[in-house]
Amino acid sequence: MLRVFAALSVFFFASICNSVDNPTTPSPGTDDFVYLNFTCLAFFARRISVFIDENPPTNYTIEPKNPVGHCGDNETASLSFSADIGSHTIPSLNISYVDSLADYVSRFVFVSDGYRYWSLNASTVQFNDKVYNLSMKWPDSPLSMGFKCYDMGRVVAVNSTPNIGFSFLGLQVQPFGITNGVFTEANDCVGFFTTEIFSNLFVIFLLLGIFTYGLVMIMGIQTNDSFDDPKHKMIQIGGTSD
Repeated sequence: MLRVFAALSVFFFASICNSVDNPTTPSPGTDDFVYLNFTCLAFFARRISVFIDENPPTNYTIEPKNPVGHCGDNETASLSFSADIGSHTIPSLNISYVDSLADYVSRFVFVSDGYRYWSLNASTVQFNDKVYNLSMKWPDSPLSMGFKCYDMGRVVAVNSTPNIGFSFLGLQVQPFGITNGVFTEANDCVGFFTTEIFSNLFVIFLLLGIFTYGLVMIMGIQTNDSFDDPKHKMIQIGGTSD
């Protein structure tokens, strides 16, 4: 019983360890990746796609150019780059705390309390000379960590005409605390308890319940006393009596 429980414990902790992020620079792979490094700020994405609900619907992969970045304290950081998508133009993608970059098509505003956490405060996209809010929400992350999300799904420009959506595949951003372009540990959008960990926990608790039920059944077994007769003298084997 103890050996089985020990084996299950090792399996559970090994599954948890496999989900821990190691501080590293992401591997670009074979996608049209985007990697921008500006001293204390880094941005990485395996692919950024734009979906436009035209007639017919079209989608484009953003290829950044002319990147510009700025960072210098624990409260503000900015990043921008240009990109062409078919007949449309994305003048820039901007990560900023200030409002002086409102002319850019895509803008992400990161706010830091200067002590412990940073977060995405607002995100907008400019299309056809109009600015729309993006339906993008990120959890707060510690200043010493970045944020990453392999696939956050379709990010929609609210009330846009035509309907516009963005897809960030393999996104990782760290606007504070970057050294030599190497990401530190990242706060994942999936969270700690992934589907695999929940599956492992379910199997472990199921097996523990089965073994516990079996142990209780074994402990409840009583000896057969049908041959005992309290009216007769107890039979002694291997002994002498006076």
